[in-house]
Amino acid sequence: MVTADPANVRLAVAMPDPRLPSLDLVLAEARSERQTQLSHFEALDAKAGVVLGFAGVLVALAPDRADPLLLAGRCFGVLSGLAALASFWPRHFWLTDLTWLRDRYLSSEMVFAKLQLVDAMVVEALQVKIALNRKTFTLKAAMAGLALAVLFVAAATA
Repeated sequence: MVTADPANVRLAVAMPDPRLPSLDLVLAEARSERQTQLSHFEALDAKAGVVLGFAGVLVALAPDRADPLLLAGRCFGVLSGLAALASFWPRHFWLTDLTWLRDRYLSSEMVFAKLQLVDAMVVEALQVKIALNRKTFTLKAAMAGLALAVLFVAAATA
């Protein structure tokens, strides 16, 4: 009989398999990498929000004169805001399908199921790394555009 009471749940503690002595270490590192990637996503989103806000303020508050430097500054501000928005835009984040994992590996040997989980986490980490690299590149472009916008607007108003 299965119970939902956490007090009655006993976790099976398996001895390390001599064929895969580092499996627990690799699993722990995969979990750590996943947490680091989540933190990195959140930090990049926060930075993109700041860049988007500054770009919006710069474009809105820049003087409205027919000056080519001001026009260039406002254009770079708009491009910076768009790049920040593209960086900030929500993306798919790869997660382990726990239902599939349970249905497929619940009756498997612990070491086999753990190895499959590690393999899945490695693939997910690689996919997340690609998304993080894209997000980082887009945010760098937004920051560069904002820097150019500030320079042009400052040069035009000085």
